[in-house]
Amino acid sequence: MTGNGRWAWGFGLAATGLAVGLAGQQAPTFRSTAELVVVDATVVTRDGTPIEDLRLNEFEVSINGQRRAVVSAEFVRLTGAVPDDPDTAVSHPRVDGTPAGRLIVIAIDEHSVPPGAQAAAREAAARIVDGADPADTLALVAMPGPLSVGPTRDHAAVRAAVGRVAGRRVDAPRVSTGLSPSELVALRARESVTTAELLGRACGVDAGCRQAAIQEATFVADALEQQGLLTISGLRGVLETLANVPGRKHLFLVSAGLPTSTTAGGRPNLTAETLNIARSAAEANVSLYVFYLNIHFLQSFSVATGWRSPSAVYDDTSFFANGLERFADSGGGSFFQVEVDADPFVRRAFRETAAAYVIAVRADPKDRDGRDHHIRVSVSRRDAVVRHRRVIRMPSGS
Repeated sequence: MTGNGRWAWGFGLAATGLAVGLAGQQAPTFRSTAELVVVDATVVTRDGTPIEDLRLNEFEVSINGQRRAVVSAEFVRLTGAVPDDPDTAVSHPRVDGTPAGRLIVIAIDEHSVPPGAQAAAREAAARIVDGADPADTLALVAMPGPLSVGPTRDHAAVRAAVGRVAGRRVDAPRVSTGLSPSELVALRARESVTTAELLGRACGVDAGCRQAAIQEATFVADALEQQGLLTISGLRGVLETLANVPGRKHLFLVSAGLPTSTTAGGRPNLTAETLNIARSAAEANVSLYVFYLNIHFLQSFSVATGWRSPSAVYDDTSFFANGLERFADSGGGSFFQVEVDADPFVRRAFRETAAAYVIAVRADPKDRDGRDHHIRVSVSRRDAVVRHRRVIRMPSGS
């Protein structure tokens, strides 16, 4: 498979087959009825350990701010053991006889990873594969592709494919102003005080240098915006495919950044696109785990990169993290910043996804209008962290 769109098409065929082939093997599919709405929620301690003993009266659910009566809350374990130690992660059937296991899609944002950092992306993906429960169904998708494997329970096949993950980020041509990407984007916004400070530091009174810096800022901002749009497009393709697979799914995104300016009028500004794709994740019932490879921190020690002030390193780290953090937060997911070792964050993600509550709440006829409705699940247990889809849509007349 080649091209920016065909990988999603091919993965779509595979996922459609998964939906049919695993219909009797995955977790039971709970459907809303005329009287009830069903939503699943992960409830964990601060370190990500699932809380198993919540009582019905400890749950509170609201739809569009209106509280709904909670009818039932069933704790469902999806793995045989919380896999802090992969050797103890043994799968056991659930009480209804269906086998344990999660559907986990590992998406590698190759657009964001420069060639020199592809080893870090491969390492993070390998840690995820190695930490999965034997009963988990895995898929590996590279954006833009053509790499895609699974969905499959053959973890060795997925692990082998990790070695083909590539870094494909193409940076805009640079001139020797010494400005970092976040500084160039700030310069592109042309805010008077920031512009004067950056140009003065980079060029002094050299008019030619100042003109070159402004041109470089435009080139870099445009290139980063295109990179971000390609990432959004790839994520949209994955989520559209997963929307056709019943039940809860888990998307583990490995990325070196989704650049988003926080300056008023600045570019790239992908806020609307990021929020829309997060909404798509919620609608598809996909839990989000974002592993941000902070290559900018590591590059600050590179001779090839040149000297960067601590503030510039921090600004670059935040600049490339902004979009990913917004994506994870708006989709009700988790964001992890990986600088050296991904293992603690991978273990945390697997702990959190090891179990969930299936909650049935009383529906209101006005909820069934075919539109999106915001849902909120909370518990009264102190220090509990609740993750759930933020949006539900109930067909009218159902």
